[in-house]
Parts: sequence; structure tokens; C-alpha cells
Amino acid sequence: MSLPGRTRSRAVRLVLVVAAVLVALVGGVLVGRALPDAPGERSAAVGFARDMTVHHQQAIAMAYEAIQEAPSAEVRQLAVDIASTQGNQVGRMQALLREWGHPLTGSAPAMAWMASADAHAPHAEQAQQGGAPMPGMASAEEMARLAELTGQEFEVHFLQLMLRHHAGGLQMAEAGAELVGDEQLRELAEAIATSQSSETQVLEDLLTERGAEPLPLPAAEAAGA
Repeated sequence: MSLPGRTRSRAVRLVLVVAAVLVALVGGVLVGRALPDAPGERSAAVGFARDMTVHHQQAIAMAYEAIQEAPSAEVRQLAVDIASTQGNQVGRMQALLREWGHPLTGSAPAMAWMASADAHAPHAEQAQQGGAPMPGMASAEEMARLAELTGQEFEVHFLQLMLRHHAGGLQMAEAGAELVGDEQLRELAEAIATSQSSETQVLEDLLTERGAEPLPLPAAEAAGA
């Protein structure tokens, strides 16, 4: 007996969640004690790892919705790729935080680690002054709407949200590659930038095929584009 709609995909979601958790756990098992020269609590490396983890987690949540709800196989496959890639990257970032002896979350304002670079300071200032979301992240209202839509409407909204999300993630990854001192994390930031650039083109093409336009970027993001 087949299960209806989103209920049917809970098993798929569970498999993906378990896979992401296992990646993080394996990473935690493989690391040793904190290194004496590990990045400090207020370093760009720690801030980037924490913030990019949160940013990725929202993308993974949107991808789970698309895996179960998108009507086209090409969008569902893209969602699987995003969930898999970003789940792996989250596991690697969390493993590094453990290796450095830092908790997975901290008290620093979101995006504060970007304040040391003039080109990226507007995002840090927004976060510090008004608790602005990280670049490209969907609001609670947008996520709620995504959960309510079905069919073609769902697919277009998902592609729009993910495209804007990738634009913000790309800015964060490029800033991480510039500011992070740790070689492993800097290389990971570069890999994130590469994968999100590639997926951005796919998202744009899929939106164009559906006759839809991208969502506008917030002012600070558009200025840095």
C-alpha cells in the first residue's frame, strides 16, 4: 500500500537525516584532542564553520521538501544532490569544530566573523545591529509557504528560494576562503563556493524553463554582488 503525499516521503527524509547525522558522528569520532594552535573562539574560522552550518541546514531542510513534493524528476534529483553535498559539508565543519575544542554553537552574532573585511562588512553590521538573517536565507514565513504549496507552485517557489539561498551561501563561502586561516576549512570554503556556483546555473536554467523570475536580493547582498 502506497502512502499519500508528504507522509510517503518521511521514510526518505529519515534516511537522509540519519545519513547526515552519521557523517557528523563519524567526523567526531575521527578527530582527536583540540590542537594547541587551533583557531580561537572569535576567529573567522570558527564563525564561518558555525554560520555556514546553520546556512546549510536550511538548504537541506528545503531540499527534503523538494525530494518529496517536486513534480519533476530533475528538481528532485537536484534536491538530493544538494542535501547530500551540504550534509557532508556540515559533517566536516562540525568535525573541525570538535577537533579545535569548540562547541557547535556560540554566542557571537551571526556573520560577525565577516566584519574584518571591508567588502563583507555590511552583512556583519546588519547582523550585529538588527539580528538580520544570514545572506540568502529564507524567512520563517517563506519556509511556511513552501511547506504548504504543492505541484508546480511548490517547485517554482523552491527554485526561487534555493537560488537566492545559494547566492548568499556563495558570498559567505568566498568570504570564508578569503578570511579563514585554517587550511582545511579554507579548502572546504573554496569547495562550497565551487559547488554552489555550479548549482546556481542549474537553478537559473530550471527557473527559466518554468517561465519564472529569481527573487530579488536584499539590499546589502545586491550591493556586494
